[in-house]
Amino acid sequence: MSAVNANRVVVLFSGGVESSCLLYHHLINGQIVYPLYIRAGHPWERLELINAKRLWRFTRLKHKNLMPIRVASFPVKSIRTQEVFIPLRNLSLVAIASALAYCLKASSVSIGSLGHYPFEDNNRRYMQELESLIFKGAHRHIKVEAPFMEMHKAEVLRSFENIVPFDMTLSCMRPYIHSSRIFHCGSCQKCQERYEAMSEAFGYVSNKPAKLIK
Repeated sequence: MSAVNANRVVVLFSGGVESSCLLYHHLINGQIVYPLYIRAGHPWERLELINAKRLWRFTRLKHKNLMPIRVASFPVKSIRTQEVFIPLRNLSLVAIASALAYCLKASSVSIGSLGHYPFEDNNRRYMQELESLIFKGAHRHIKVEAPFMEMHKAEVLRSFENIVPFDMTLSCMRPYIHSSRIFHCGSCQKCQERYEAMSEAFGYVSNKPAKLIK
């Protein structure tokens, strides 16, 4: 069996603001990055994936250490509370990413969790427990990275100003197409969080519509 490549990382990537910052974080660190988009059966995913692939193509032109985007499925229902709660979300995302990392002989997986959402699976201790469980199941150490944990969204965005093309990101629960372009709805929870973070970080909202590429 060939050795694990310490420079390979599987990055959970949806094309939203945090996961795009995460992607660039590992790219500019010189790692070989394997982006993974996970379908969970949500209505926004069709346009989200189209936009994620568009952003991937743009990024690939500048970063040859970016590998092809992969897509996996994990159907699950979200629960509406004050926040959008998706049961077993981080456990499922990290487990699927770790399975891919195992196959690719990558040394780590990376998730863009910020840690300030009120869910018990969204903190550094939980990620460390997942890492321990993965080791027991895989008989190989696969590191679970969460470089933005304990950071606020605006703080993350400021760190990647003039690096990440934020006008190409999509963070919306009800995106729509008009004149062959993808737009944010402007009123859902994701849009509100995006608006507040960009306003705090930059004083403006980068909300350029994405051209629809089929």
